[in-house]
Amino acid sequence: MVGNLAKLASALHRASGSKKHNPFVERRAEPRLWCSDLVQVWWKDTGRWKRKGFAVLEDISRSGACMQLEAPLPSSSLVRIKHPEWKVEGEVRYCVYRDDGYFVGVRLAQPFEWDEKRFRPKHLLDPRNVGSKKKKD
Repeated sequence: MVGNLAKLASALHRASGSKKHNPFVERRAEPRLWCSDLVQVWWKDTGRWKRKGFAVLEDISRSGACMQLEAPLPSSSLVRIKHPEWKVEGEVRYCVYRDDGYFVGVRLAQPFEWDEKRFRPKHLLDPRNVGSKKKKD
């Protein structure tokens, strides 16, 4: 997945014809890193935690994450994201259907903010660095 995103970024960069143009301008208060890793998702429904299933972690930042699921989650619901090396909780901020699944944005609760030193997803890429390497002649 990350490889495909890097190829897309590179193609967009070449198509723009400008060396200074970056199609992935970060508009958030903190940068999100592209990633890919399998996680389990639980959500709180009527006071009880219910297993939602597996999801693909798509991007991550200190205070948020996006994951792709097969089924939607209601906005404002509380979720737990579990990985063998990491467990966090947060609130669903959005859920949109795109391509083959539901993309769910989660604002991580303060005690669970992400730190790369504690958990590093299998694939991690900073989109600000995509296409920035100069080719050697």
